[in-house]
Amino acid sequence: MSDLNLEKNKSGASGIMQSYNEYQDYDYDYDYDEEDLNNNITDENVIFIEEADILNEREKMILEATEKLFLERNQAILAMIYYEWNLDKLDNWYEDVEQNKVNAGIELSEKTKKSLEQKGIESNGENCLICYEEKNENFYSLGCGHQFCQDCWTDYLKEKLKTPLGALQVTCPQSGCTCIIGEYVYTKFLKDKDLLEKLDKAIYKNFINRNEDFKQCPNPHCHYYAKSNMHSSRDIKCKCGTTYCFKCAKETHRPCSCDMYEKWNKLNDNSKNDDKWIEANTKKCPHCGQKIEKSKGCNYMLCDKRVGGCGHAFCYVCETDWAKHSQDHFKCNKYTDAVKNREKYQNKIKDQLKRYDFYYTRYMNNKNAVDYVNKKLREEIGEKITLLFDLKNISLRETEFILEAIETVVKGKKLLENTYAFGFYMKDNEKKDYFEHEQGILQYWTEELHRFLIDDQLNSIIQEENFTSFSDKFNKFKNSILNIISSIEKYSKGLIDDIENNFISDIDYDIYDDKL
Repeated sequence: MSDLNLEKNKSGASGIMQSYNEYQDYDYDYDYDEEDLNNNITDENVIFIEEADILNEREKMILEATEKLFLERNQAILAMIYYEWNLDKLDNWYEDVEQNKVNAGIELSEKTKKSLEQKGIESNGENCLICYEEKNENFYSLGCGHQFCQDCWTDYLKEKLKTPLGALQVTCPQSGCTCIIGEYVYTKFLKDKDLLEKLDKAIYKNFINRNEDFKQCPNPHCHYYAKSNMHSSRDIKCKCGTTYCFKCAKETHRPCSCDMYEKWNKLNDNSKNDDKWIEANTKKCPHCGQKIEKSKGCNYMLCDKRVGGCGHAFCYVCETDWAKHSQDHFKCNKYTDAVKNREKYQNKIKDQLKRYDFYYTRYMNNKNAVDYVNKKLREEIGEKITLLFDLKNISLRETEFILEAIETVVKGKKLLENTYAFGFYMKDNEKKDYFEHEQGILQYWTEELHRFLIDDQLNSIIQEENFTSFSDKFNKFKNSILNIISSIEKYSKGLIDDIENNFISDIDYDIYDDKL
């Protein structure tokens, strides 16, 4: 850890790392490469497409499918929906063309045909199968041959468009038929502008929601989509500046997996933590089961009717009916198996709650720090940069390191935020010690950089009237900032590498039992 002390001396800070002496033999000789750090965000395999161009991408895929599968456009769309708009899956089409046509809803299977025939359902009949109107030039059927009049088709399609998300996977009006209604059928019978807008929405939703290659930026003010055929969990940076996970389209949560991040967020939103506290700190009325907490007083407990209780009186210690308690009060001083089991159960819950509180508090501390930097510190620093330009003639290019420092604090705090979620689910073992050590180093340097940005040091530099003194102090401040940025980037990479390569096997989701 001599490299840490060296960098500490460079930064001008003091008294660092004394709490980490026990880990001096641990190797932190990471090969730092800034380009490698940024590869996970500036991914050459990702392109960004504006919302207005999404349907153009869809048309390109439809054209490719028609050429590859030798199908007409409407059938190619059904095939692409079946394959979830994944062109790579089209190679499976020729393994069994007839069965895949059935799977895509283009044709009926022989089994389904026979089943419908046995029920007396005719194909290419002379009457509408809903209202029984005689066949005329306005009748229409899908590939199944089930005939319906214009009015019945229109009413049926209007109803299905009430749920746009599933409108393009709706089957023929005939019960038991598996042929799927293509979008062209909607345009054939529906002419109302509002209905056609709903259809456009259905087409758009079907393409985006079922296509793993496209992910919408989570920024509600952004109109860009990311496109990639690599569906792994990795951070990407949108053109609007928002960084998010490509796989789940949620805010960046590295090094947590998408599943872990979802599980952690559910835990934070779950009222079960309140239920756990109640279970750990109360007893049930032996008569009605009402939860009761004893805060003071003697052991006489009345299940109060005023708050939903039953009026039963009992001993809070041994839970015996109070009327009988005077006859058997010596039961209270016996450490019975029932008492032991109850205490063991409650202590386990209390331990879990303490663990959760520990990690959640630190998770939120870092999360709130990110919010503070984004909402307030950026503006404050921007004002100081303006003063440097106006009063000291320092160009914006010369102050880029300050903006880089802000971004580094945000990235460092965000990473720390997520590592506390990761640490919550990590087994308590020797690897956990190494994990917490690396986490502690990153926490230190990130806090150090944050402190450099929020204290009065920059104000003091700006107020320096002597140019030589100003220049010396400004350059010293700059060098300190850049050294700390380098340390944060170095140890961020080391922590992420260790988590993803060495610590991921030590995750235990049963550490926190939701069922208790």
